[in-house]
Amino acid sequence: MKLINIDKSNVKYREYIMKKAALIKIVAFLGMLLIGAVVSLIIPIRPVKSNVEKRNLAKFPGFNIQSFIDGEYFAGIDTWFSDTFPGRDSLMGCNEFITNLYGIRNNVVHGEIIVGDDIPDVEFDENEYEYINNIDTESKPTDTEVKNENDKENANNNYSFDNSITIDPSEIGNNVDFDENSTSASAKAGESLGSVFVVGDSAYNYYSFSQAISDQYVALINGLAKELEGSADVYDLIIPTAIDITLDDATRNSISSSNQKQAIRYMYSKMSPNVGKCYIYELMRKHRDEYLYFRTDHHWTSLGAYYAYTAFATQLEKKPYALDSFKKYEMGRFIGSYYTTTRVSSLTENPDNLVAYGPFSTNALEMVNKDNQFIDYNIITDVSGWNENSKYSSFIGGDNPYTHIKNPNLSDGSSVLVIKESFGNAFVPFLVENFEHVYVIDYRYYDGTVQELVAQNAIANVVFVNNISITSTEDRVNELKKVCGQK
Repeated sequence: MKLINIDKSNVKYREYIMKKAALIKIVAFLGMLLIGAVVSLIIPIRPVKSNVEKRNLAKFPGFNIQSFIDGEYFAGIDTWFSDTFPGRDSLMGCNEFITNLYGIRNNVVHGEIIVGDDIPDVEFDENEYEYINNIDTESKPTDTEVKNENDKENANNNYSFDNSITIDPSEIGNNVDFDENSTSASAKAGESLGSVFVVGDSAYNYYSFSQAISDQYVALINGLAKELEGSADVYDLIIPTAIDITLDDATRNSISSSNQKQAIRYMYSKMSPNVGKCYIYELMRKHRDEYLYFRTDHHWTSLGAYYAYTAFATQLEKKPYALDSFKKYEMGRFIGSYYTTTRVSSLTENPDNLVAYGPFSTNALEMVNKDNQFIDYNIITDVSGWNENSKYSSFIGGDNPYTHIKNPNLSDGSSVLVIKESFGNAFVPFLVENFEHVYVIDYRYYDGTVQELVAQNAIANVVFVNNISITSTEDRVNELKKVCGQK
């Protein structure tokens, strides 16, 4: 056999090798696509819940003729496919990391900016809220109360409980003025992602005032106060959010968001004299340089909730306890809902620190969880070892339909019902020291009515605790109407 020497420098040979290499790359690429497609269609390995976003992912849609005809069935499949793609959380994290490599970002708006309604001018009687200036927090527990054996026993109880956090993203709105001396020239550069504005290592929810929905909120409060007149006093505590309290005025002036101070004053001016308006806006502004709100999460801190407690207790002519009277729990690093919404890495580089304050009299509560089970649990749970995204569940076990706390050191029959969303969780523990009975319902999950609960337990005080975004969110207001027995 005659051997043929191949000249590897030959042009045709090099072209042959290049084509062969290109073919191998194409086959490998198509193979990877095929494997990825097959893997992505294996339903059992697709995630059903996002631990980072703390929510259940989209389910594969059920088939019916109508949804097939109008296209909703295929739209549902598309949502399910993208929402439950294997490795979704990791891929989104990689995307944010790669995006950050591009360098410094300018102000960018992601999603639709909704302009809020103009807020009507109203007369606001400052004298009605004079109690804010009379807050006295000198009260401290006695040695007997601190050393109460019942307290020791309950403080050592640790019940297991798995609870997801429901996020209620607020809407966004129109520009307002705050400090006339602050100019946009000194405003910080940030990034708005959907309804969240990120500046440096902090994030803020926009707020959009809706007069129609706010009027409905006021009407349901007034309606309940009228129904309960003679049996229970009704109070309303609207919580301003960080964007109008801790964000510097120049930056706040440079972005579009409805004026929360004006909105709260408008709603309180429309509420009946039978409603106790717990106005805390000025109190929060007074303490704005303190750690009142998380930077990576939409909730207020336990300290922010404490100041609201002092105002509410004083309004009811009860003496609020000093902050150092309460038990302090250090829970460590916390990265909340703003990061899960935006995936902006600057929020993880300087995470929050979650500190919880609990009552000194007891750490025990009973509650009905979302599975409709009555269980014993902790008022403050040690979540220092939990996933850093879930630590807000330290407060009263998170969001549950019904909770009851009894103070073993009181026997005066005093009682309060807190009607709340998740902002109320950090507020409730402080109330325990001033009431023998604290009842709590999360109106998003509670099936009964306030009237029934008040009558069954002879509750003397009812307080609505909502962050301001709720008052312009139709779904939440409709849920409140339902628990108040209104249509």
